[in-house]
Amino acid sequence: MASFLFENAAILDGQSTELRSDHHVLVEDNRIVEVSDKPIKSETSHNIDVKGMTLMPGLIDAHVHVKATIVNVGRLSDIPVSYLTADAGKFMKQMLMRGFTTVRDAGGADRG
Repeated sequence: MASFLFENAAILDGQSTELRSDHHVLVEDNRIVEVSDKPIKSETSHNIDVKGMTLMPGLIDAHVHVKATIVNVGRLSDIPVSYLTADAGKFMKQMLMRGFTTVRDAGGADRG
């Protein structure tokens, strides 16, 4: 069972307009099991001091175009599918690094 304890975090929970500083978050098996403004004791967790960085729920983008990476979409048929696929992987990694954990591809991956 993977367990992580994020210490000294600022929390943006989406329930409040306040950014709560100096909080601790325990995650076990990819689930948040405890959030506290007091230190959390865990014998099995990998402790990570985030030094005031912000923890928040994943963002959702309901309208992206994963494979339409150029403005002139008519030219997409000139680009090899292998390149578009590799570029889509890079695009999705960038989305994840910006905090988006859920996206909806409004155009779809198939041509036609």
